[in-house]
Order: sequence, then structure tokens, then C-alpha cells
Amino acid sequence: MRTDPGARYRPTPADARNAANLLQEILPVVQPNALTGEWPTPAFLEHYFDASRLAMARLLLDRCDAEDVDIAGKRVLDIGCHAGALLHLMRARYPESALFGCDVSDVKLAMANRACPDAELFFSALSDLPTSSRYDVVFLMEVLEHTVDPEAVVRRLLEIVSASGTLILTVPDGREDHLPAKEYHSEFDSYAGHINFWSPESWRYFLARIASERTLRTGQLPTGHLFAALSI
Repeated sequence: MRTDPGARYRPTPADARNAANLLQEILPVVQPNALTGEWPTPAFLEHYFDASRLAMARLLLDRCDAEDVDIAGKRVLDIGCHAGALLHLMRARYPESALFGCDVSDVKLAMANRACPDAELFFSALSDLPTSSRYDVVFLMEVLEHTVDPEAVVRRLLEIVSASGTLILTVPDGREDHLPAKEYHSEFDSYAGHINFWSPESWRYFLARIASERTLRTGQLPTGHLFAALSI
């Protein structure tokens, strides 16, 4: 989450508890970085995974429930799982689901393993996701705004969603997102900053053009982030 959700939504005490619980699990992974300054430091994580960020993940799951996205007992993949915030919340809400997560950082995967120990985690860039595996629900949170070819990314992700499954996407509201592009990562064909900006209107048009054969539901979370669910 790169926009300021506090401007629109005030996290609840439950969000603060979720953030504290997550930090308690993941901070031991990076504790030595407090002395070396290597990224990520505990101070960075405490700032990054605050109650607002966990509120966004919780509200995303609330929206999925409201849209009748069937997650309970399903195979669910979180792409770019980072430190496992979404996996952490899903395990508590959907204890019977088979959870999977991938990222392009060993330290992020180590934190995600602490956040959700029974999730199956693997190292993979978007372009390297194996199409031999299928998932009932695929999450891609706050990633498309970094990618050089977001249309190609969405098309590729639809290939790994099961025939009756759903692809869940979120991006910042482009009208309020002012984070510029930073360094380019050629191996992942993406930027550290943002190079794509969608309004609520262009967000729906962008996805409808890519997946006209899919049922498309779009909207905004209370935090202001744009939401989409694409399913058969």
C-alpha cells in the first residue's frame, strides 16, 4: 500500500492487533539488520506494516466475501506475498484453505513463512509463474502499477486461475497516487516506483478490454484502493 489510507479510513483496534501480531512473527527474521542497517530493518517494518496496511488487507477480504468469492477450502495464491500479511489474515479467516505465496525476495519469503507457517511458499517472478499449476483464487495486490506491461500480466494470471476461479486485483487510485517511477529492475520488467495510474473509470475499461469473456466486478475499498474480481 503506497497511498495514505488514513485519509479515507481509520483502522480499527482489531487492525492494530493484527499488525502487532504480524510484526511479532516477522521481526525476528530481520532483527540482525538493526545493527547492520541492511534492508529491511525492524524500524522499517514497524512503519510499513502499520494498522492501516492491515486494514487494507482485511477490507479486501471483506469485499471478497461480499462479492461471494469462494475462498474457504480453496487453493489460494498470493503473488508478491511480501511478509505474508494477506496470508496471515487468510489463515485466521479460512483455516481449511490451501494457501500459497510467491515473491522475488528470500527475506520476504522468510518473513512470510513466519507469518503463515503452513503456506506453501516459492520464489518466482510474474513472468516465471508455472502455468502447470491452477488456483481457485489468485491475489495480486499493489503490483500492476509497477509493471511495464500490465495487460500482459493480467492475461498471464488468468492462465493460472482454475476454470471456476477468480482473479483478485488491487491498485492505488491513480487520481491520488503521486509515487514516481524509481529504479528499473530488468529481471522483473518492473519499476520500484509507479508507472501506471488508473482512475476508477479507466480501471474498469482496462480490465473489460482484456477479459471481455469474464465476469468483471470493480469498485473501491474504503481505503480508496481500486478493486477488481475477474471470474467465469
